Amino acid sequence: MSTTEDPGVPGPGVDAPLFVQHLAEELDQALRRLAARPSVLVALDFDGALAPLVDDPSRSQVVPAAAEALARLDALPGIHLALVSGREATGLVAIAEVPAGTRVVGSHGAQRGHVGMTAEQTRELVAEPLVLTAEQEALHAAVLREARTLAERYEGAWVEVKPVSVVVHSRLAGAQDAAALTEEVLAGPATRPGLRVQHGKDVVEMAVLHTTKGDAIAELRADVAPSAVLFAGDDVTDEDAFAVLGPDDVGIKVGDGPTAAQYRVADPDELAAVLLRLLELRESV
Repeated sequence: MSTTEDPGVPGPGVDAPLFVQHLAEELDQALRRLAARPSVLVALDFDGALAPLVDDPSRSQVVPAAAEALARLDALPGIHLALVSGREATGLVAIAEVPAGTRVVGSHGAQRGHVGMTAEQTRELVAEPLVLTAEQEALHAAVLREARTLAERYEGAWVEVKPVSVVVHSRLAGAQDAAALTEEVLAGPATRPGLRVQHGKDVVEMAVLHTTKGDAIAELRADVAPSAVLFAGDDVTDEDAFAVLGPDDVGIKVGDGPTAAQYRVADPDELAAVLLRLLELRESV
């Protein structure tokens, strides 16, 4: 990123983060090409990308500048929005400040639907049916029992239950306890046949359906048929999505760590600036 003092142009009416001084030139050029495409799918991870990581997931909030940018992008022709998250989709929709009609993929690709509005004008998930076999339900129950038994031994650890997976969270545990719990989970319930295991930031997720964010991007592409895709995410589980992007697409890694994405920004504020820049460029097409 440039260190110039020029504040840049965040776009009219938007209180943008300081990062809108200047995008890295390569990323800005990619956004210019993307904005000129007839149709664009903007697919985004939630935690760590649109919203900063917090200890209490129920208190996560989209960066205000990103929420504003998404609302205005949604009003433009040829723009399609999607959330692609590891979160359970119903809870995701309840806290995500995204426009009605935004496509939603939850539980790393297992849940699909879109954002609807109730008569009271609150967001709700309009979901496609999700059905497990009897064997998958039994496996899910067994993994849940074992995961809870392990997590109870460590202060601050907790278990999240999703429709197709069990997630052991260790963010609030001490560093040594978190490492020990992770090791026990990976050596214990995670070894059961039939599971897809994903080890992310302070979490181990064990799913009875073998879906990935890469699958989600491929299905969204088939559904929307965009000219190009922008995908941004921060965790190792987002690498599956980066891996399926094509030469006309834009992949953005948020934060540190190795990645297959072509571009990188530091945090959700910088991703918000990317969305603001895309908005500015798209409005001028």
